[in-house]
Parts: sequence; structure tokens; C-alpha cells
Amino acid sequence: MRLSDLPSTPTFELDAPQALYRVQQIRSRKGTLRIGRVRLAPPGLLAWRFDLSDTPVGYFALAPVTALYEAVCRRETMGVSLQLLAARSLVHLRVSQRLQLVDLRAMSSAWPVLQSMRFSHTQELAADAFALGFAGIIYRSAQQADMDCIALFGTAISTLKWIQTEPLVESGTGGLHAVAAAALRGSQVLVLP
Repeated sequence: MRLSDLPSTPTFELDAPQALYRVQQIRSRKGTLRIGRVRLAPPGLLAWRFDLSDTPVGYFALAPVTALYEAVCRRETMGVSLQLLAARSLVHLRVSQRLQLVDLRAMSSAWPVLQSMRFSHTQELAADAFALGFAGIIYRSAQQADMDCIALFGTAISTLKWIQTEPLVESGTGGLHAVAAAALRGSQVLVLP
């Protein structure tokens, strides 16, 4: 699927100081790519919706609870262990410069493939957007209705300014972060021992 297959190519200007959120591992695993404080899977795995074969892609949400739905409380998830939650943190970043994105939000109802698990189609679309010089894609979350997410390509990730990182589980008390608790409650995903 290419951008030219769509009826139009609407764009979106992502301006500073827009807040972005993501959930990521507290500790890096072998092979993890770091861009600033953002930890990413190495390029080429093609495991997610807008992954590129040779360029890292970072996934972010415009709301913190959406970041939890995207990373932990996904539609297919029935339960999540407290250990998995304790190994992750909520990262808050800010956009530091204007980024030009392809805007797919209005097309999600007419083009369900944009939210499907058939990633090869959306990965081709992302490769086309990257080749045309876009910094990324803004799209509707497939995990939380009417909420938006952003996939940023390569060097656009390095323009983000880190604000804070918060563990999803408090180390001393074992209490859940309020955003994690809200996502678990809303999704009805069980917390397992």
C-alpha cells in the first residue's frame, strides 16, 4: 500500500511543546537501540504497524493512558503480570521543533487496513512516507477509541525533549501508577501475580 493508493495525503504539523508519552522497558535488553532516553527495538524487525526495514521507528501517544493501552492493555491481552508492569515505565517527552507528519486519522473508518494486524500494508505506507521526507505518521489508536498515536522515523525521535520517566509500579510499596491503574480498569485486563 502506498500513499498514492489513498484518496489524498493530508499532513499534520506536530508543533512544540506538544507532549508525547510511551511505555518502555526500564532496563535495556540486548540489541536495544537508544535515541536519547527513548529505548527502541532495532530496525528491521518489522514487528509493528509502521516499522521500517532500515530506520528506527518510535511509537508515542498523545495521552498517557493511551500509551498504556498501546503497550500493555492491548485488545488481545487477557492478563498482565505485576512483574511485567514493574519492568516498565511511562516516559513523558515534548516536541522541540515542528515535525511534518502524514495524517491518517480521518481515513481509519474508510480504510480499516490502517488499524489491522496486516502490518505489511501499513509498513509499505510508512516506507513511502519516509521516502517522501515526512518525519512520521499520526494515526488513530487501534487500542483506545478516538485517541491518537504517532510513529516517528529515525532522526525525528532525537528532536524530542525528555521531561520525566515514572515507573508503572512503585518500588517501595508495589502500588500501581494511577495511569496504569486507569488503563487496567478500563480494559479489564487482569493483573496476575
